[in-house]
Amino acid sequence: MYETYYNLACQPFANTPNSRFFFETDQHKEALAKLEYTVRNRRGFALITGEIGSGKTTLTRTLIRRLGSEARVALINNTRVTSAQLLRLIAGEFQIQVAASADKSVLLTAIRKFVEQQHSVGRTVVIIIDEGQCLSIDEFEEIRLLTNLETETEKLVQLLILGQPELRATLKHARLAPLIQRIVMYMHLMPMSFDDMTRYIAFRLVRASKDKPNVDFSRNALEVIYEYSKGVPRIVNLVCDNALLVGYSNDTRLIDSKIIRRAITQMLPNFDGVSTDLLGGEDEPARQELDDGRRI
Repeated sequence: MYETYYNLACQPFANTPNSRFFFETDQHKEALAKLEYTVRNRRGFALITGEIGSGKTTLTRTLIRRLGSEARVALINNTRVTSAQLLRLIAGEFQIQVAASADKSVLLTAIRKFVEQQHSVGRTVVIIIDEGQCLSIDEFEEIRLLTNLETETEKLVQLLILGQPELRATLKHARLAPLIQRIVMYMHLMPMSFDDMTRYIAFRLVRASKDKPNVDFSRNALEVIYEYSKGVPRIVNLVCDNALLVGYSNDTRLIDSKIIRRAITQMLPNFDGVSTDLLGGEDEPARQELDDGRRI
């Protein structure tokens, strides 16, 4: 809707795990390097945790793109399943044909044969499980059986689990001690700093532009974004996307703090208070905003 107005080829702040918009903060760069090292060197089991919207999924999509045809990847997003259903999902991702009536032993055997066949032709098998905090103890124990597939020198299945911070509490369960001992890499993703966030916004605008984006965010606007988002990428995206829409509707290419506050109001409306129209006027008294006009 606003792309042409701001000289953009696509929406810069869409909340989808598009690896093209992967922004390398120091910690995301380190996490990506460690994940890639774990997979390429067939180390076995890596764990990434972080708050909702911290960039875990985009991180793994970037990894998948980097691995290319060297790896066969199963990406599991639905973790509210039984242990047998989880194995069936993994088999389905690898296009392994099994009977609908197959039990867990049949599924494990089919997956093992697939893994061994892929290893024989030089491919790496990677299983990525997102939303790992939803897995039960039983499901984690089934996953542990997959990590037992190995040669004398390397693991045949590379297992990457992503989850919210509460996943760490689940993994402390006594029954999962054998699985914990197999973790070779762990990182917890923290929210971005203010400086990282300002570079993140500029990066996404440039990456989405046809040539050069025709929009500026003032310093005060950036400070309001950071105050509200606490540096969480998903929330930064929501605020910035709404702010561009507000700016477009008001025929301005300078996104100031007043526009940001209006965008935030529309994200989580206060149904008991006065209303603010994202595309037009306000029912509440206009606030006097001071803005120094500095830009990214």
